[in-house]
Amino acid sequence: MDARGKNKWTKCFEVKNVILPIGYHLGLSAQTGQLADNHDVLMMKTYEVDLVPGQTFNQEEALKLVPSAEGEPDRPHVDDPVPLFSRRVRTIFYICFGLVFVLIVGGIAWHYYQRLAAAKSKKRFY
Repeated sequence: MDARGKNKWTKCFEVKNVILPIGYHLGLSAQTGQLADNHDVLMMKTYEVDLVPGQTFNQEEALKLVPSAEGEPDRPHVDDPVPLFSRRVRTIFYICFGLVFVLIVGGIAWHYYQRLAAAKSKKRFY
């Protein structure tokens, strides 16, 4: 981390012996409390672990691994909250809202055009 902008970097944290099943993704997040601030991840080093000669890779066992890291307490699994509306319902709502918006704008434009045409068609007697 370069907190003062002087190009003097310090390591924020390091986690050793991370065990992840295959198919997982790494994600980063940051929080500053009530302050509005930007957090830029400039670099993240990850390494692929190679098998030592004579060692075999068992994909079924790799899928059953429990995520863990050395020195970190076990955390309970929490499922993602179920969204209030499904994606299909939201899409239909947005389409209907868009159609209503287009109809209202079209109606206003048609009314304005009719008034303009009526004003032009009035005959003037001089």
